[in-house]
Amino acid sequence: MTSPRSRANAARLCCLSLSIILAPLTFSKSALAEKVLAKGDDWQVFTDGRVGGFFSWVYGQGFPQATYAYVDDPTNPGQTVWKQTRDVKGGGFAAIPEQVPTVEGQQPDRGTINTMRVRSGFIGNTLGVGVRQQITPWSTVTGYIQFWAYVESEGRQKNVRNYIDVRQGYAKFESWWGSILAGRTRALFSRGATDIDTLYAHRWGVGWPGGSNIDNFGPTMGQIGFGVMGSGFAAGIIYGSPVLRGFQLSIGAFDPIALYGNGSYTRTKYVRPEAELTFERKFGATGKIVLFGNGVYQKVYKGLCTPQPDPTLPGCEATAAGLGYGGRFELGPVHLGAAGHYGKGLGTNYALESTDASTDSAGNLRKVDGYYLQSQFVLGRVDLSAGWGIDRIFLTSFDLLPVPAGNVVHSNLKYQMGINAGVVYHVSPNFHLDIDYFRAQATWFYGESQVVHAMNAGMTLNW
Repeated sequence: MTSPRSRANAARLCCLSLSIILAPLTFSKSALAEKVLAKGDDWQVFTDGRVGGFFSWVYGQGFPQATYAYVDDPTNPGQTVWKQTRDVKGGGFAAIPEQVPTVEGQQPDRGTINTMRVRSGFIGNTLGVGVRQQITPWSTVTGYIQFWAYVESEGRQKNVRNYIDVRQGYAKFESWWGSILAGRTRALFSRGATDIDTLYAHRWGVGWPGGSNIDNFGPTMGQIGFGVMGSGFAAGIIYGSPVLRGFQLSIGAFDPIALYGNGSYTRTKYVRPEAELTFERKFGATGKIVLFGNGVYQKVYKGLCTPQPDPTLPGCEATAAGLGYGGRFELGPVHLGAAGHYGKGLGTNYALESTDASTDSAGNLRKVDGYYLQSQFVLGRVDLSAGWGIDRIFLTSFDLLPVPAGNVVHSNLKYQMGINAGVVYHVSPNFHLDIDYFRAQATWFYGESQVVHAMNAGMTLNW
């Protein structure tokens, strides 16, 4: 995919001409962000939300199985025994049934994933309700709560209740000096990359159905886990500066996260700081550029701990941290986005997740990075999108140690790569039809690989 910088000059005249031709067919895809239910002299009650559902078919290779071989039997000299010699750790995509019985003398067959569901999209069914009051001519306070509901049932059981997920709930005070938000809302780290995925790819679609478990339920992943680290939602207090010449700084203190992966750093002491600096500038009639940089920092600790002299073993405390960066470029019907991230102890799906991607088998924090490119072309009522992303996992010093004889060798996740494509038809400003495709690939350090395809189609009504 060509970057916006290299294409801007050549595409400028074409895009401006095309936007003039398509102008009569184009309308706002989101309509109003909220609907006012009631209002008084200095207050109002408003709502927003969406409902919909999607057919989703996932087909591809099963999860790579462990490797077996005949090895010397230490209890019977001169004899051999059929034994597991290597396994596959972290990442990949599983669906029920995933295990194939092992027959002595034969490698287990990975099988094939072939599963269909009617499920939620990248954003679930939501209902938001808020109250806004004008305190003074230059200050406003807003209270907002947002409920999410899922289409599919857990475990494919139709008699299982779908409980409401209270995804957001906060109070926000705004004035000339900026704003203060307290409650539960989106975190700041990787917010810009998640915005690209939402705005240019999967706002009205599905993308990848679920992380490592394809049969999960609830909102899908979009491009998250494949070059995009989801910003997620968390309890916190956020200060947002006023916008000055296009720049805005947001600083937040969030509820800390403990890394329970591999029984390692299970304690935290302090709130988790996150920050994001954004720049936005419009140019011409249809042009806009958005740049962002963000970061996260979290100290994690063990419980009762004796310092280890071995540098390949984890210490009594560690620092999980990450940086994110990128931007969006729009000129007429052409929308392009690029983002990246780098850090330690982050995982693949969201910052500081407890998986084999964030810690090795001894508990050391792993380094990861990711890169994401996304395009969207707005042709009247039709949006065409295509994108690519990759998450890479780096081995630790402990991973590189020789494996003692007789022990199982771990083949750790090397990268996850995803390619998306989609078409959205906006029947009206609030009614959207979607068809999208996602190709997911996982590769491990000993050469194992898995490719799975997801085809999705459905509709969404928003207000």
